[in-house]
Amino acid sequence: MLDCFMTWTLLLIAAFALSTPSQSAQKLKFKFKDGTTLDGAEIYVPTISHSTGHPNGYGIILKYHSKLYIHHFPYRQPRKVTRFTDNGIDDGKYKAVQVIEELEHYSPRSSRLEPSPSELGYSCTPSRIAFFHFDRPTLNTLYKAIARNGRISTTNKRSALKSIQRAYYAKPKPRYYNTSQTSRIWQAEADRDVARYQDKVFYGKWLEQPKLAPVKFQRLLRAHRQRTP
Repeated sequence: MLDCFMTWTLLLIAAFALSTPSQSAQKLKFKFKDGTTLDGAEIYVPTISHSTGHPNGYGIILKYHSKLYIHHFPYRQPRKVTRFTDNGIDDGKYKAVQVIEELEHYSPRSSRLEPSPSELGYSCTPSRIAFFHFDRPTLNTLYKAIARNGRISTTNKRSALKSIQRAYYAKPKPRYYNTSQTSRIWQAEADRDVARYQDKVFYGKWLEQPKLAPVKFQRLLRAHRQRTP
């Protein structure tokens, strides 16, 4: 039932989007499956045709506070959750059992990596983010925003929307989950690159460790931590 409802919802969104004029960059709220939240980020849609930064089936590039956003792909520890199970007898009785469950969040190397667009002045750490890194409410937001954006080519829009739908319905794939080692290696490389180009980028790690950020961002980041649950 949910899948049918979602399919019809996506079809209605697409139909509405075709009749909606193109919009300028929207500031949107994004949430990653690893828990990172960006409030007021923008989907990067280049104004030059030969750019490698256009939204497509491999994902999107984000701008946050007018800077290229570089995600830090943090590792999250398994968490304790409550599951309800029966006793093997169909008597309608269930008991609560606490189990350790891995959080569905994926390695940065579980998707295609490519240099960041050269026009943004930073081509070190890859910045394109695959759609399966975002939670379902964010995927809904992305679908609407991309479908309505008249500056995205028909070909790119079609491939991006199909990829969003696949990400929405995809079953968890634990073999591609992020690990502490993978996250540590990724951040070590990104830390070095970002340190040289702090005026060009906004690094996701700063959200969790504001003292690492340039002074001009630290007050903003303190406010972000107060707002984020």
